[in-house]
Amino acid sequence: GIGGGVNSLKTVYAFYLPLMLLTGCNLVPLFEAPRVDTPSGWRENAPNPAGEIDPRWWLAFGSGELNQLIEQALRYNNDLAAAAQRVEQARAQAKIAGADLWPAAAMTGDYAGTHNNLGEVQKKSGQFTVAYEVDLWGANRARRDAGAARALSEVFARDALKLVVMADVGQAYFNLLAVRQRKRIADTFLLNATEVLAVVEARFQAGAVSAVDVAQQQAEVAGARANLDLLIQQRILAENTLSILLGQAPQAIDNAVQFADIALPGIQPQQPATLLQRRPDLRRIEMQLQAANAEVGIALAAFYPKLRLNLDTLLANPQPAGMAISMAANLAQPLFQGGRLEGGLADARARNAELAEIYRQALLTALKEVEDAAAIRGNSQRRMQALAEAVDKAAAAYR
Repeated sequence: GIGGGVNSLKTVYAFYLPLMLLTGCNLVPLFEAPRVDTPSGWRENAPNPAGEIDPRWWLAFGSGELNQLIEQALRYNNDLAAAAQRVEQARAQAKIAGADLWPAAAMTGDYAGTHNNLGEVQKKSGQFTVAYEVDLWGANRARRDAGAARALSEVFARDALKLVVMADVGQAYFNLLAVRQRKRIADTFLLNATEVLAVVEARFQAGAVSAVDVAQQQAEVAGARANLDLLIQQRILAENTLSILLGQAPQAIDNAVQFADIALPGIQPQQPATLLQRRPDLRRIEMQLQAANAEVGIALAAFYPKLRLNLDTLLANPQPAGMAISMAANLAQPLFQGGRLEGGLADARARNAELAEIYRQALLTALKEVEDAAAIRGNSQRRMQALAEAVDKAAAAYR
């Protein structure tokens, strides 16, 4: 009875557990990140900082309004909320992917009732089954690892999107400040052009200028009015863009800050090689590469036999010979699949190679973005000096 069942279980575990523990064969290729040559420094020769870059980089602008807008976007942006749900989905899928490493237990029951001359006859039966697929070639471990890599990939995708949202909020905010500043300049220009028109018309009445001069100044005033209308339109569009980033319906955004109140932080990029670790978009592709590498191992394991064990069958034949027969009966070897296995392996390898090229291209794009930003900053500073001189000359001409 009970003692015999316990002895049978001991016999099964004595043979079954060591077999599971010794199944260490793994066909997953050794993962190596794609090699990409990175420059030793930047073209602008910017000095490297001594410490890490502050993750709350927007505080360096010294704008309380910008701080509030970015915090609101991080809290209410719909794209970020959707990315957070994708992370939860990936974590759930990773849990599913690792489920095959554990035995599957199930319970079934049956009930039947019949009537005869003696009354109702009831028949009840139940069965508890435990099945397990021995991970002979590492396919189940590879599925678990691939699921974990995809989950990390979604985490890095969320972090990358968070950076994009923060940058978009900052850009939209500065664009709104710029449009409003340009509108103030356009208002002043229209006023000045109108005053000059009054002077030209007075000189025309005195016979000092021709009607052509009056028409040219009138065209200048009309152009100033048209530019002012365009700037009003651009302000509305900038407010709408910023509103959507903040997770709210398009609406007017009030602010009292001007560009003169914004501090320009110093930019000290780190070495180009640090982009591999700092940028979450690159880490996302790296995790996708690890998942694709694990899928190559899964495709390779599909060519080899699978061993599925059922505890009920083993208990029925607890002797070593009976267990060996039961295991042999559950050993499945794929013979001919019409090219399905070869196609799956070729697809997994091609996907891996594709992601390696995407990774290299993403790294080159990241290097370009840093170089572009440094070039824009350096040339903008020189352009500001030239424009300041032009403003002085224009003020003298107006006087």
